[in-house]
Amino acid sequence: MMSVTEIKKLSFSQRPISLPAEYRPMYKIGIIVLILKISCRSETSSLLKLHLLSWAFGAHENLLSLDNFIKSDFKSNFSVWGIEPALNRALLYAVAENFCEIINGKNYKLADKGFQLCDLIEKDKTLFQTEKAFLKSIGKNTLTDTSINLFSQQWTLPYA
Repeated sequence: MMSVTEIKKLSFSQRPISLPAEYRPMYKIGIIVLILKISCRSETSSLLKLHLLSWAFGAHENLLSLDNFIKSDFKSNFSVWGIEPALNRALLYAVAENFCEIINGKNYKLADKGFQLCDLIEKDKTLFQTEKAFLKSIGKNTLTDTSINLFSQQWTLPYA
């Protein structure tokens, strides 16, 4: 077996690789600013709400499931949603780039730069069409952090 000290030359070749849009930080930052501006009171949200809505935008079935749950006044069957590392990473970038800020160590609030980005996104009719339509349909008062916390507390792990 060769040891590290015996290696004479080490080289890397850059290869083009496409990264799906949903994993790109700027895509997620766009989603974050839209969520905060369109569907959050005081443009402030918990991490759990951001994850719920981001998960819903990840697949059409997820969006339909959340929409049905909201339309049933939170009484229909709804299960656990995904927590995305890509969203967490985008939130770090969003805070670092002043698109949003952390309030009380747990909530995210849209900052001035985030409002500007959101205005640009809203003006472009080709960007985030489905996401903008859904967020406008639920508004700021339908999906509250309190309601999200209540039904997330119902999660169980029956086989743990």
